[in-house]
Amino acid sequence: MHTSIHHSAGEQLRNLVLVGLFAALGIVFQAFSISMPLMRIGIGPIPTIVSGMLLGPVLGGITGLLKDVVGFIVAPPASGSFFPPITIIQMLYGILPPLLLPIFRTPVDWIWGRLVPTDSIQHRGRRWLAGLPARLVTCCLVVAATQFITGGLLMPAALNLLLDGQITSSLWLARFTTRIPQQAAFLVGYPLITYVIIEALERVPARGGVVRETVLSRHS
Repeated sequence: MHTSIHHSAGEQLRNLVLVGLFAALGIVFQAFSISMPLMRIGIGPIPTIVSGMLLGPVLGGITGLLKDVVGFIVAPPASGSFFPPITIIQMLYGILPPLLLPIFRTPVDWIWGRLVPTDSIQHRGRRWLAGLPARLVTCCLVVAATQFITGGLLMPAALNLLLDGQITSSLWLARFTTRIPQQAAFLVGYPLITYVIIEALERVPARGGVVRETVLSRHS
């Protein structure tokens, strides 16, 4: 019983450390984003997405909250004001991926399992390689859906409130349209970067095994 308690406490401490690490990385990445006339290019949300996929929606949401609040304190935006709707969107970057993951992972695993019988492959390296497409497709679907909801649909509305003081269909559509090139780049880049990070973290040696067994697919 004592061993179980110590193990649980150790896991909770590790998760909190990871939350802080992911939030800090998000702040750093956000600081190095590139501002352009009609868009801002950066990978600030990716650590929050990774946190959610590895640690779950609660800790993922906390990661997004810390990233936005602490980031505001460290480097206030040009507007100079704290805006809660954007904070909520940052939290959704950590909440949505683990909720969307089983929705996409189950059918992808089912389809890929019938195309490539990975369960019959004994060699670990070959099995990992055979399952790579399934994991990559799942990651792309989850992250792209998250980005479309948060950055594509919700962020224009939040910016309308922040900059225009109101939300109308015409204002939302105008801001959505100007952000299409940015979102197109994010829909391609975010999933690929997230996949590389998750694959790397899942193979980092840790006490009792790796950081966490694969979350993207059973074909690993």
